[in-house]
Amino acid sequence: MSNEIAAKEFLEYYLQSAFKEKIDLSKITIEKESYIEETLQEKFSDIVYSVKTKSDDSAFIYILLDHQSTVDYWMALRLWRYALLLCERHKKNKDKLPLIYSMIMYNGREVYNAPRNLWDLFIDPVQAKELMVSDYQLVDLQSMSDDEIVQKKHLGMMEYVMKHIHQRDMVALWEKFLETFKLEILVDRKQGYIYIKSFLWYTDAKLSEERQVELERVLAKYLSEEEKGNIMRTIAQKYIEEGETR
Repeated sequence: MSNEIAAKEFLEYYLQSAFKEKIDLSKITIEKESYIEETLQEKFSDIVYSVKTKSDDSAFIYILLDHQSTVDYWMALRLWRYALLLCERHKKNKDKLPLIYSMIMYNGREVYNAPRNLWDLFIDPVQAKELMVSDYQLVDLQSMSDDEIVQKKHLGMMEYVMKHIHQRDMVALWEKFLETFKLEILVDRKQGYIYIKSFLWYTDAKLSEERQVELERVLAKYLSEEEKGNIMRTIAQKYIEEGETR
């Protein structure tokens, strides 16, 4: 398989027509990289051929050679992982990734009955393919208006802070946040101040002592001394726990 003549003959015979029509097999290059984990090199070997498409783009043919006598049920997942590693090699400057054609040559004794595609490894193949092949969902906070975020009530507290977290004046952000979410703060209190404590923990380390005093004055307008004390003690404990784990 590392002989160019043998490789061309093999690929000419076995490649799917639709892919073969897109590439130029007159020139192939045998790549040196291997993507097999060390623990599996006795069971598998691999070979990567680089070719050009007819539009002069890069493409790769990844062949995994299976030397074991038993069928590997997880082969489809393994092929995806190796293909992604090959993609990582070409990830730079937002270039488009090359086409990758995966193939396995099996010469084991058992009848080959492992799933032939990644989706059949999931409990719901149809749903898995739809979820993993479709565009990922984007929650773009910067494209949302503040009014839209505020309408989400308690959830809106977290989204509002995340949207404006890069603002330089954190004290001003706190003032606006506490004023905007007066009613939602009551809900957050019942939940143990899950959002306010996280926001405080984040900003506490970024403020100078002078600005921390300003922030305390802002908090005093909206939180009782007891509530503020409970929150600050929780944050202090978090610092202690983080210090112990380092």
